[in-house]
Amino acid sequence: MKGNPAILAALQQQLDNGGLWPQLTDYMLQESGLPGPRANLTLAGSFAKLFARPDVTETAWELISAWSQLTESEAKTGDPQEFLAFCAVWASGAHYAHAGRTRRGQAEERLQAAMNDGRWRLREAAAMGLQSLGEYDFALLRQLLDGWCVEATLLEQRAFVAALAHPPLLKAEANVLYCLELAAGIMEGIRSGGSGSADPDHFRVLSKGLEYSLSVFAASLPQPGFAMLRKYATSGDPRLIKIVKSNLGKTRLTKNYPDEVAGLLQLLTSC
Repeated sequence: MKGNPAILAALQQQLDNGGLWPQLTDYMLQESGLPGPRANLTLAGSFAKLFARPDVTETAWELISAWSQLTESEAKTGDPQEFLAFCAVWASGAHYAHAGRTRRGQAEERLQAAMNDGRWRLREAAAMGLQSLGEYDFALLRQLLDGWCVEATLLEQRAFVAALAHPPLLKAEANVLYCLELAAGIMEGIRSGGSGSADPDHFRVLSKGLEYSLSVFAASLPQPGFAMLRKYATSGDPRLIKIVKSNLGKTRLTKNYPDEVAGLLQLLTSC
């Protein structure tokens, strides 16, 4: 359905007419791809793009407000109802740059709640919403993340690096340098022991995010990227070393920068 003008027009009409919400909801549930291994990301992305503009009606905003509040007991992982919440969170991020102060505040609450949700798809929706924002206005995304970073939870930190490890955001050198700086701050937080008393499962989720995202940043800007990996390869912290080793195993690095990877692996062996 991606780019299908007729379907997108129908979705828009149903969004803006509360009387057609049952029809829209049924369509989204039927096409959700759930239960199943993969949700319908094409539909979700097209739905989110309908909110990437300033003239989103109050009716449409009210609908995704309701969908975003579907709890885990109402919309369990893998249930088609979860897809509604997923779409609402992603759409909130897509609308953020075009929204006024009130809606921005509401979108921020939804995104942060989703980052900390027990459902992994909702956490992914938050990252995708941030990516939609960043593709439109990276400076605004940076401003938002800078405001959140100081008191960010481990799951929020994971959302930050997952959102930033998105090639369309990494075309400008300044953007990549920002991503490396933010990631380094998170790594330093781990090294300083700030994560020591945290929920082990939340730390596992953060670690998994770091275990691939650093390689995306390094592949985009190799010199400072490998310098960061080298720094934490020699940190003596087994948690950070595990993160570095995982990144060094990614094809984006082993294929394009074999000498740099081999050098770091040798360094890890000698430490």
